[in-house]
Amino acid sequence: MSRDTAQRIMLVDDDPMFSEMLRLVLAQEGFDVTLVGTGEDAYEKAVRQPPDLAIVDVVLPRMDGFTLCRRLRQAPTTRALPILILTVKGDVADKIAGFEAGADDYLTKPFQPQELTYRIRGLLGRAQSSGAVTLRDDGRGRGQVIAVFGTKGGVGKTMIAVNLAVALKKKSGKAVTLFDADFFFGDVGVHLNLPTTYSIVNLIERTDRLDPSWTDGILLKHESGIRVLLSPFRPEDAELVTVEHVKRILDFLAQTADYVVVDCQSSYDDRMLTILERCNSLMVVITPEIGSLKNTYMFLELAARLGLPMSKVHIVLNRSNSGVGIDVKEVEKALRQPVAVQVVSGGQQVVISVNRGTPLVLKQPDHVFSKQVMQMTELVLAEGQRKTKG
Repeated sequence: MSRDTAQRIMLVDDDPMFSEMLRLVLAQEGFDVTLVGTGEDAYEKAVRQPPDLAIVDVVLPRMDGFTLCRRLRQAPTTRALPILILTVKGDVADKIAGFEAGADDYLTKPFQPQELTYRIRGLLGRAQSSGAVTLRDDGRGRGQVIAVFGTKGGVGKTMIAVNLAVALKKKSGKAVTLFDADFFFGDVGVHLNLPTTYSIVNLIERTDRLDPSWTDGILLKHESGIRVLLSPFRPEDAELVTVEHVKRILDFLAQTADYVVVDCQSSYDDRMLTILERCNSLMVVITPEIGSLKNTYMFLELAARLGLPMSKVHIVLNRSNSGVGIDVKEVEKALRQPVAVQVVSGGQQVVISVNRGTPLVLKQPDHVFSKQVMQMTELVLAEGQRKTKG
């Protein structure tokens, strides 16, 4: 690979011997590496001519690595720049501080060169596969909004929403955005192993002038190709998000993506009702338990009183193979509503996928859970086709 076509990496470290050694290692892998010794110089050079990726040490003269990350995230030209922190500071508190400052990944010294190369290629591939946010100009208006709702916690709502978003991307190849609207305790970022850099809080002050060029760095990129808008990182910030914010942000997301999957909060506040009213499809996730059935029955009654069309409500029976004495026929009889999709309990593999932040439909597409999520995807795509024809 020629120097002109090689991917450009900026290495920010004040140790000349280490920097030169690492430059040689990365050059052998085909990267074009620029060495910078201070945070100030790195910021000026990156903003003027952004590299493809930055490797940043924490301990730097004057401006430390955390401050550099924060400043790069604030600048329009480097807001979406992949940043890897490479440092001797390996405490958990340091790692959390790095991710909060805006780093995409964190690696401690000493390290194996193969691991560093693997992480660099992963960050670069993730950035390239996601593309930039653009307004839809295909004449088809807003994208399809799919709300995933549960009437109580613990029914697997977030697991369904995350895997559904990834499956939609895999199946359709179109632009998909996942919106974590569980404003108090959202876990989408955990399920996808995304850094806690930006959230909806970064958007709410500018909802009257949202623009793709500005929001590009706020919507986090995932290796699957989907983009993600995270919920507030601190529960106390949830109250900052108003109904008007939700309306404008949801409309904007629907203008910039073909499919918007919303992981809803298990509540009936005005923000959630706004999402439910504006969605095209409503996936109500339940489990074969008395508490879940009772709450869902009450929700369906409320939805009818609010005038929500039952045609867009789909019951998703999660853990349908639990063997707890309530089968699908009894569920349908109790709710007076057909079960649209049954999803079996994924067992240990699902738990592992959450702990590792790797959606099962991405890593194990042949797993029965993944196949059933794909069935749900087919339902969403079919509804989208009917919407287009209508």
